Amino acid sequence: MSVTRLCVVLAGGAGERMGGDKALRPLGDRMLGQHALALAARLAPNVVLAVRDQAQAEGLGPADLVFDPPGVEGPLAGVVGGLVHGERLRAAHVLTIPCDAPLLPADLYAGLEAALERNPGALAATANDGQQDQPACTLWRTAALPPLLRYARTGRRSLHGALSDLKACRAVWPDPGGRMFMNINTTQDLALAEAVWAELGLGQA
Repeated sequence: MSVTRLCVVLAGGAGERMGGDKALRPLGDRMLGQHALALAARLAPNVVLAVRDQAQAEGLGPADLVFDPPGVEGPLAGVVGGLVHGERLRAAHVLTIPCDAPLLPADLYAGLEAALERNPGALAATANDGQQDQPACTLWRTAALPPLLRYARTGRRSLHGALSDLKACRAVWPDPGGRMFMNINTTQDLALAEAVWAELGLGQA
């Protein structure tokens, strides 16, 4: 079996700054992980959740899981696990998104795909008082898996460093309000996201 579009939701982080696994923290009427899975389903017909263990997915509802491979640290583990899964499905590309960015643009996949061309990866960036990279939002070629594994074996774990080594390109979204790629990393971030969620009328906050 081969697939055309695959989206991997990166949910394996410990979420220490939020007091626990962030995918299980509520935002509005659902948990962050549920928002991310729903968003991923709008971006691609095939969706998997990348986690460290089964417990990180408890309560999120039915979802296909990919477990972080041993020996790979940080969000890079979810990317590697997702690319291994993508290879198994014979997908040419794998989109990764974080579980803590509920307002990602609807054209994320299309914009990254248009920028990819012959590059091993295309990452999202925003233009708001300067350009800011969003390395968790990247469209990866599955062919990038071997160099990513070599990078991981050096003990490095930075997605930004891996993308730099791969000489990945960028697709830039204007984001004057600074909301589109809003990451929720702390309880303060979550409180801000709840206010934005209520302001946009996206559900009970």
